[in-house]
Amino acid sequence: MLEERKNLNRGVASGAKETAPEGWHMHAYNSMLVVFSRESKGDTVSFNLKIRNLSAFLGGSATAVSAIVAFSLPNIALAQEGSAGALLDEIVTTARKRSSAEAVQDVPVAVSAFGAAQLDALFVKKIEDLSYTMPNVQLESVGTFPGVQNFSIRGQGINSSIPSVDPTVGVFVDGLFMGTTYGVVIDTFDLESVEVLRGPQGLLFGRNVTGGAVVLRNARPDGESAIRVRAGATNESQYNIAGSIEGSLIEDKLAAKMVMYYDDDSGYFKNTNPQAANPAPHPFQPFYANPADGSNVGALETKMFRPTLVFTPSDVSDVTLIVEHGQTKGDGASWTNVTAQRAGVQPDFSTTSDENGFTDIEWTQGTLEVNVGEVGPGTLTNIMGTRRVKASSAADIDGTDLPIFAAPGDTDQKQFSNEFRWAGNFSDNWDATLGLYYFKQDIGYREARYIWLPPPLGPAPFGVNLQRALGGDMEAKNFGAFWTNDFQLNDSWTVTAGLRYTSESKSGTVITGGCSDNATFDCPVTPLSGDWSNVTPKLGMQFRMNDDTQFYAFWTKGYRSGGINFRNAKPDVIPPGPTLEEENNTFEVGMKADMMDGRMRLNIAAFHNSIDDMQRELNLGDPDVIVLQGTINAGDVTIKGVEVDFVGLITDNFSINASYGWQDGEYDTVNPAFASFLGSELPRLAPTNYNVGLSWDLPVGANMFNFMVSHSFRESHPYDDANLQYFDDQRRTNASINWFSSDDTWNVSLYGKNLEDEANWGNLTSIAGLWVAGPMKKGRVLGLEINYRR
Repeated sequence: MLEERKNLNRGVASGAKETAPEGWHMHAYNSMLVVFSRESKGDTVSFNLKIRNLSAFLGGSATAVSAIVAFSLPNIALAQEGSAGALLDEIVTTARKRSSAEAVQDVPVAVSAFGAAQLDALFVKKIEDLSYTMPNVQLESVGTFPGVQNFSIRGQGINSSIPSVDPTVGVFVDGLFMGTTYGVVIDTFDLESVEVLRGPQGLLFGRNVTGGAVVLRNARPDGESAIRVRAGATNESQYNIAGSIEGSLIEDKLAAKMVMYYDDDSGYFKNTNPQAANPAPHPFQPFYANPADGSNVGALETKMFRPTLVFTPSDVSDVTLIVEHGQTKGDGASWTNVTAQRAGVQPDFSTTSDENGFTDIEWTQGTLEVNVGEVGPGTLTNIMGTRRVKASSAADIDGTDLPIFAAPGDTDQKQFSNEFRWAGNFSDNWDATLGLYYFKQDIGYREARYIWLPPPLGPAPFGVNLQRALGGDMEAKNFGAFWTNDFQLNDSWTVTAGLRYTSESKSGTVITGGCSDNATFDCPVTPLSGDWSNVTPKLGMQFRMNDDTQFYAFWTKGYRSGGINFRNAKPDVIPPGPTLEEENNTFEVGMKADMMDGRMRLNIAAFHNSIDDMQRELNLGDPDVIVLQGTINAGDVTIKGVEVDFVGLITDNFSINASYGWQDGEYDTVNPAFASFLGSELPRLAPTNYNVGLSWDLPVGANMFNFMVSHSFRESHPYDDANLQYFDDQRRTNASINWFSSDDTWNVSLYGKNLEDEANWGNLTSIAGLWVAGPMKKGRVLGLEINYRR
């Protein structure tokens, strides 16, 4: 079947004028959809190809076609035929930036991909919900401020909400790289696909993605009229409604879609502080952004709308415009005294904080994608994107009823990028992608620290009030040129070879430590700048043992440019930067296999990463500034591991999915300048993690019920580089009961998340070395959701 699949893709890419490969039947349902099918051992195996124009498919090149490809395995379909086999549906990936989408099982790289059906089947509502479902992957928010990601893959991630620190795991939405970690914890409504690529992705995605890439693609309108509405509520007073409407504005030429989203979370966490004085009495901390009043904390309201236009001027070209605007407002992060909670003195999911804080994040982004086919034997693609994020937030970082540490901050980030590439076939056995990339961003950040040091930290009898002004401004530019090739030596062997040249510069100013002007930030500054350039190679080999099994191996390098620290509290202890460039050498071998006529799937990958001058973000308790943060080159590191994914359709109505990850990281050498700040273990690297899930379909008359349960485990591991603070062992048990109507128009779901009510925190921060505070994550949540599609 693999060779037939390759022939189908090759026929689309080369414009072959064949109707269908031998043994397959082609069914033209309408001008937008072609379905190939054949009989195989009593079951119908089908290949659905969504194209813009049937005549173009039959008579001309389709290299410009934005293909959405899905393989349906025997008796597997979402909704009316059940959800048990949804995770075995073949998902396609565009992550290798080829002229046509590729089946995930065919690509020689470790990638976890989820289509809309899989996201629904797993009951994923935010990208963070996928955090426990993949081996060696943590897609979580840091929690310092709401909506700030600290994603980590294979032990490589950041421990920071400093906006000038580049993310180690890059997030790409419709081809647009998210230049800052702010506003990146995204809802999955109307996402067409989520692809998580593990390991360095510098060849195609550029510098600063040494951990991996999370590639998100919003669903495009195809000209067919459709409406979807999703409404939900939880037992913790969170309400959500989202909807989309799409159709044709000009038949066969201009399709449009509008997506609207609203979420109102009244606050999950209990604040046992009945009321904080306002203003706080002198000589205590005089600053309150939103004093505690005894109500629940963590309230957030999010609004978003996203219009999309797809213009198809010809059979071989298309233009897509996607614009998104959204805002999240409400309380600040819900910090608590973790030390007290772990000792049993304070209940889980509660705080005594005197400050509720506030959050106001607003973003606007746009992507313009143009595809032109029949440019030689390939397709030209141009993706231009822009994004602006303005974020203001304040939180009671100490998490207690004393006004010890409040830290309001403001971030303003603007970016522009453009990628121009050609992808196609130089010959029947030579596929190539060539491209140019440009990225520019400007970031401004201001943070006002209000600190009260009670005795004995401050002088008796009242202690001392301190103020610290932090922040900076930075401009970053990045230029890249890349070329990757697949040489098919024969039906079994393929060689991959590619290079990317990158040049990057950063320049800016950072407020010099010790300034106390929190009103105007009229402070002395330290100018900083850095320039880096390098070549990222990749060399790989793929062996197809048969139609359903492949083995692969590759070597590649990745780079992460030097960082700048906007929280330059003590430059005499930790310089503000820029740090040295980080270099990553990766070796990976893997196997992907479909077995038992496609009813079982087993993927295995093993990796070995050598990182030179690894960049880390220190988080240290300090009696002068409460929390001392700094960016450093910690030393040289080796990380190795194994990942296993399994899905099995045991019967037509019952499936099992499981994953396991093991990883080990250690320092080969330690930077002697910072050895006293470092422990022996790497932060955010869980040695073992696993996930097991079951799904059972139960037909009832013309309708369908589905029962799903999953259990995940992540082993305890350090949060900070000094190994003073550890995340506990984490278990996640989720379950859902889902009803689907006979016509696939309605489905209703009852679900539960974190059913064991496990407590966890986004980070663990030492407060002047006296206790540990952290922003809380939600425990058990029960919910009801209704979906309507027409």
